[in-house]
Amino acid sequence: MKDFREELGLTQQQLADEVGVSRQTIYYLEKGDYNPSLTLSFKLTETFGKSLDTIFYQEPIIKDLLGRKTLDEIEKISEETGINTERIIKLKNLNEEELLKIFNEKELHNISKALGVDFDTLFIKED
Repeated sequence: MKDFREELGLTQQQLADEVGVSRQTIYYLEKGDYNPSLTLSFKLTETFGKSLDTIFYQEPIIKDLLGRKTLDEIEKISEETGINTERIIKLKNLNEEELLKIFNEKELHNISKALGVDFDTLFIKED
């Protein structure tokens, strides 16, 4: 959201004034620590000229986690999970919808275990 605000050349305070909230609300929205009401969400879509999906899209954390792994580490994850190394490497380039089409829930649970993270956090963007 910060990128969209900056594209318009707005400060946090200017955006806050535009959508009728405090500057602190904008700050927490940008950090991902605040879930806006539908009313605020729609005001933001009008201000930015973007869809809700575009404004609030979060890439899966799994992409960040795998992006930091060496090939040896990915091969170890492959061994632990029984999932082909190439398939695991593909995870770095997939969005959430594609992930869920290509990998079943059991596979994603096994990958999360191998990465040392809770399954429920795989699809949350890491800050």
